[in-house]
Amino acid sequence: MSYPIASNEEARLAALYELELLDTPDEPAFDRVTRLVTQLLNVPISTITLIDAERQWIKSRVGVETRETTRDVAFCAYTVMASEPLIVEDARKDPRFAQNPYVAVSDGVRFYAGIPLCTSNGLALGSLCAIDIKPRTLREQELAALKDLAAIVTDEIRLRERLIRERKKAQESQRALNELHYSMECQIERRTNELNLVIESAYDAYISVDSQGVILDWNRAAELMFGWPRKAVLARTITQLLFPNGLPTESDQGPITYTARCHDGKELPVEVRIKTLIIDGRERRSLFIHDITERQQLERLRDQQAREDVLTKLPNRRALDERLPDAMARTRRTQKPLAVLFMDLDGFKAINDTHGHAMGDELLRVMAKRLVETVRETDYIARWAGDEFVLLLEGSESMAIEPLANKLIQVIEEPFAAGNAALNISASIGVVMYMPTSAETANELLKRADVAMYDAKRLGKAQVRIVQPLGSAS
Repeated sequence: MSYPIASNEEARLAALYELELLDTPDEPAFDRVTRLVTQLLNVPISTITLIDAERQWIKSRVGVETRETTRDVAFCAYTVMASEPLIVEDARKDPRFAQNPYVAVSDGVRFYAGIPLCTSNGLALGSLCAIDIKPRTLREQELAALKDLAAIVTDEIRLRERLIRERKKAQESQRALNELHYSMECQIERRTNELNLVIESAYDAYISVDSQGVILDWNRAAELMFGWPRKAVLARTITQLLFPNGLPTESDQGPITYTARCHDGKELPVEVRIKTLIIDGRERRSLFIHDITERQQLERLRDQQAREDVLTKLPNRRALDERLPDAMARTRRTQKPLAVLFMDLDGFKAINDTHGHAMGDELLRVMAKRLVETVRETDYIARWAGDEFVLLLEGSESMAIEPLANKLIQVIEEPFAAGNAALNISASIGVVMYMPTSAETANELLKRADVAMYDAKRLGKAQVRIVQPLGSAS
């Protein structure tokens, strides 16, 4: 079988590959849309497909196990050729598809409705499809709903386009990227909630209670989310089952972050939307509950990554800026001194220039590992920048600081294997003590340690230079 090829095929494929959606894992942002299609249009099969050079790859699917097909049997190969939806009411009567192997079989494809998914430049990458094994006619309101759902997927694709462009330009901060991503989540959530209201919230838990909190309705999503079947919860109170600390208070400001209890006793972080209605003079509250476990995990991961040096896995400068004031506060509280060691590797630039940046990176990883293995678990090591490291030693005796600093230099000076050669490097360390009575700031403390380190370098490198606390005798 053959298939049509668009005049802008090269640009279309380039846009598809740039998005990096092909051969990626399932994602909730797409899967919730295909589930909505099957529920809203009452079809057994729904897919989000992407048309590659020689294949059709399925990003999200309901009702089929197939992950990809050849392009010549793909209905969507025709959908991407047009800007309008492709509706096939009976594929057996359509000369383009009558001989298609997915049509020719018993219980094969009969009805197909596909909406092109286009980039911001109008390049069709694939389609959102509704498929049935029976011929049928798509009603106008069903087509409108399918277009709305395709708009959600298109918004997701176009948002990813923008993220890629911003990443390439490197003009916006990570915070701006996070805000864009959050905006995407809010948009999908808002659109999903609107559609969930139409189909009685099929994918978020929907619970209806009376004025006393007695459960009147409990949908399938609530069963899956919390583990209680519908028959087991009706006529019981929602506080007894989900919210032992009381039902969340209705808010006009948006969803409420709360903790629910599942049937197995596990606590589940959720967002709750509550709407109070008066029906026949009686109060009735509708709760729409969304599981935010994955989102919180992603937020925690992003927060961790923002404070971790990618190369050495040590805390980075941002993490140190947060940790040092806390350490200084503990010093004032415990009346035990704090030592700040500012270390710079001697000769690192020469090794980097001679052996390349990959070797330099490996050397930094090895040196970071040596430092971690030398100090106490309670000591804090951060990568400041380049080949500079900062160590915070809390509660250490003043007399023990210099021996430890010299030991660190010895550890750094141990030969570093580079293929058949052994590379040698040293370190210069500036040490400053922070006493409980000192009034200097964290920045001032680091600056003095940095100056001390450069003094150590001027003394001949591989040296330790210890400066007295402010107000103490030299």
